[in-house]
Amino acid sequence: MRNKYKAQQVESSPRRWLLEILFPDKKFDGQFQNPGTEKIFDFDDVMAIENPIAFITQKIAYYPEGDDCELFAVFIPGLGQPEKISSKRSRRYAQTLNTGVANLNNSSFLKQNPLFKFINQYLDWIDAAIHRIGLTGSPAIRNTVTLIVRAVENDKPLNFSGDSHGTILLARAINRAKRKFIGKHAAFWNFKARKIQEKRWENRTDQLINVFAFGNSYQRWVKGPKYIMVSIEGDIVPEKFGLNRDRANKQGRDDIKFIIFERIFKQGSFEAHNMMFTTELLRQTFIKNNIANGDFAGLYHQLKTSSLELATAEEVNWPSDMKDYVWNEESLDAIRS
Repeated sequence: MRNKYKAQQVESSPRRWLLEILFPDKKFDGQFQNPGTEKIFDFDDVMAIENPIAFITQKIAYYPEGDDCELFAVFIPGLGQPEKISSKRSRRYAQTLNTGVANLNNSSFLKQNPLFKFINQYLDWIDAAIHRIGLTGSPAIRNTVTLIVRAVENDKPLNFSGDSHGTILLARAINRAKRKFIGKHAAFWNFKARKIQEKRWENRTDQLINVFAFGNSYQRWVKGPKYIMVSIEGDIVPEKFGLNRDRANKQGRDDIKFIIFERIFKQGSFEAHNMMFTTELLRQTFIKNNIANGDFAGLYHQLKTSSLELATAEEVNWPSDMKDYVWNEESLDAIRS
């Protein structure tokens, strides 16, 4: 049951009040959440702290038991995940890849008892389509921009991760952060200075910003950060709507690395888009290549040298509770066999 006091921990702009009355979960859009305690933190309050990134590391990120608490990622979840569900899935993400996870909520339009049930199930998908073509903003985008610029300006390494719709918000945020960084250091009409700052952005973010994108659904990722795009063959979202290998090659984007696991599910099964399967395959890949579980730098290096061997579904010791994370229990037949 949702903690009834959570809403008192965050402050919303008056222009969002009607939206949040109609869709209560939207109260947590763009706010931090510790997936372990499920405690909500007001983003603006966190950023007002002297060292907000340290605070996120120590107080907001959830770490699996026995973890050294040194590695964490700010994670933007996918569609249809009210903050309680996204916390549950983020805990599993953290435990599987032995990394800390701090949620930056991508709240859902879904309501438990909707007045119009036939509309309820489509609202998030409509929202995703509007976000993808850039016709609307999101507190998650705005707040991610603030985080990125703060990290780049203060030489603070920061890892980001997104799942499905969360990758759209993350990609748009990185793009906007780049424009904000350049605009801060060069006048709009000074093209030479802007070119210098663009190169400076690329050099700094290459050293500071790492991105894990699961089931990526966006195509325009700006140069600079280190990117790893992870998916399972047959996942229609990255194949049709995201930046897949073919599109990246045409754009000359050899800075973006891809991990595409072999097909598990039947053609057309949306379960291939389920991050809970992808992270289990990724965990086994770390083991198979003698890389510390969750070591982004080690994984990126092996991808860069084309020496990474991907795990197969047969090699994974699938957890017995996978049924709690699937969208269709029949999907489990693919891993049982």
